[in-house]
Amino acid sequence: MNVMVVVIDALRASDVGCLGRDAQTTPNLDALAEESLVFENCFAASNKTDVSMSSIMSGKYPREHGITHHGTRHNEGNLRRLEERSPRFLPELLNERGYETIGVDWMGRWHEWGYDTYGVESGGRNVQDTGDTLTERALSRVKDGVLELPDQLLTPIMKQYYRHMGYEDFRVDCEELTDITIDRIDAAEEPFFTLLHYWDVHPPYLPPSEYTEQFTYDEDDEELSKYFNEGEKGPLSAAFQAYARGEQTTMGEAKEAYDGAVAWVDEQIGRLVAHLREEGLLEETLFVVTADHGHNFGEHDIFSDNVGLYDTSIHVPLIIHHPEHGSGRFGGLVQLTDIAPTALDYAGIDIPADVRGNVLPAEREYVFAESIEHRMQMVRTDRWKYIVPRDVDYLQSQGWYDADGDIELYDLKADPSETHDIAADHPDVCERLDSLLSEELGKQEQNAASGKRRDTAIEDEDMNDIKSRLNALGYADDGNV
Repeated sequence: MNVMVVVIDALRASDVGCLGRDAQTTPNLDALAEESLVFENCFAASNKTDVSMSSIMSGKYPREHGITHHGTRHNEGNLRRLEERSPRFLPELLNERGYETIGVDWMGRWHEWGYDTYGVESGGRNVQDTGDTLTERALSRVKDGVLELPDQLLTPIMKQYYRHMGYEDFRVDCEELTDITIDRIDAAEEPFFTLLHYWDVHPPYLPPSEYTEQFTYDEDDEELSKYFNEGEKGPLSAAFQAYARGEQTTMGEAKEAYDGAVAWVDEQIGRLVAHLREEGLLEETLFVVTADHGHNFGEHDIFSDNVGLYDTSIHVPLIIHHPEHGSGRFGGLVQLTDIAPTALDYAGIDIPADVRGNVLPAEREYVFAESIEHRMQMVRTDRWKYIVPRDVDYLQSQGWYDADGDIELYDLKADPSETHDIAADHPDVCERLDSLLSEELGKQEQNAASGKRRDTAIEDEDMNDIKSRLNALGYADDGNV
């Protein structure tokens, strides 16, 4: 009765073969899908990693679990809200029932609550207490100054820095993560729970050349520079070029690198599944593959991974190899909040009363998502997408948003790409969906108010760690998106 959740960061549903992609990006996932439950319409509750991962692990929406911001933007107010709402995360609940819990990820803070083993180093987390030495300060200055170097120069320098600080590497690729995961599973006592979080499909895309070369977008020579014009407000403007663009200069190059990263991760998932099968574990394991959010490759004039509430950002893959359910495809709406209750149900553990997620394959009338700090929300039925901006001044200060705060409505049957806002033509639909949204927010606020206080102290070194890791991914500074 093992449980394993694999999250492929920033993978769009539309780029998985069994969900409609023509190119051979995911042959191993497609093979797994043949013997699994495939959910064609799964949606994230947020377009931000911290927020979405918290929803996956808690079965709750952002305002219910209290994590409504991202990266290094967390402050005392955010942590106080987490304390007040007191979510119980999946590894905590399973650990209390005798599961050995394994986290193969580096996000830390509340994300590591409940794990027996957590980290991306072969031996688990082991940060040396080096103190404020001259060497450490010098290395820190070097680190801050070399992030713009080409990767072939940056990687060896950063490896030395992180090894000095107690990490084996700052950017552990999917092959290494799979090795670590297999080693930890082999050493684990059953039953076990494992979270494996792959970051290779997250910008900047750095797969080996043999994977990138499998894909060609020569005709797509649109210059990425058009999306990074600092002198222009609106959807063509964006910050953090090193993070978003990586080494690519055209949209075609970015897509080739992205597809290469997807293929690279898919190969490693195939290796992991083969190992579980060989060890006789696959048929004793609820094996979940999903993503935390998607990416925009020019759609809606956006080039970014976690921006906007369009389907390009929040429609994610969900494949569940369920030993008790066999295979099947489901076209109804589901959410990432449904993963935790499904895992608890499979493990025979009572689902907490304040978890509103469904036990899959149950489907929903609608799905909900919002951006950071409740600044934009949406409800989506099988036909309609309704988007409501809340903090227009803030949104307009962001490079991707150039609207004036009006609501947006899309007919997904006639316009699946969400290119024609028809809110003005359908006031009756907007009124109905707005009522639905208000009802949903009311339920979330009521659920949030029922939390029991818990200690949420986050050590300063944990926040420093996440800043370093985000910088290593290419975020320009602490004010990352």
